[in-house]
Amino acid sequence: MTSKRKGNWTAEEDKNLCSSWVMISEDGAVGVNQRDTRFWDRVAAQFRSNDRNTSRTIKSMTNRMGTITKYCKCWNSAIQRAERNQPSGTNQMDVEHMAEQLYLSETGEKGWTFGHCWWILKRCQKFHTVILMPSSNQSRMSQGS
Repeated sequence: MTSKRKGNWTAEEDKNLCSSWVMISEDGAVGVNQRDTRFWDRVAAQFRSNDRNTSRTIKSMTNRMGTITKYCKCWNSAIQRAERNQPSGTNQMDVEHMAEQLYLSETGEKGWTFGHCWWILKRCQKFHTVILMPSSNQSRMSQGS
């Protein structure tokens, strides 16, 4: 019996998926009130328009995007904490090194492997509304206003 599962995702497929997700999620003509199935149908159509030879299913795409999102959330959290806690005299490379150490200690992963996705997603406003958690001071302030 042959498995229907395709091999690991390539970096190019990841970038295509993230770009497709961003394009569809930020489509102002449709708005934010898309049903989940319609949204993923559109993401899949965009993904396939960029890779006509793909055999990836919508389920495969949603699962992969879930994985990407999970690890990019952890990376975003690590970056934010490293930026807040950077000692005087550090540069961006130092901040990224501190973030990587935080990321590795929290995820148990051997390395940060979704940088190619992060560069696409970090500019997406919808992604940031999902991953940026307010500090306790901000949430108390917004509750009182």
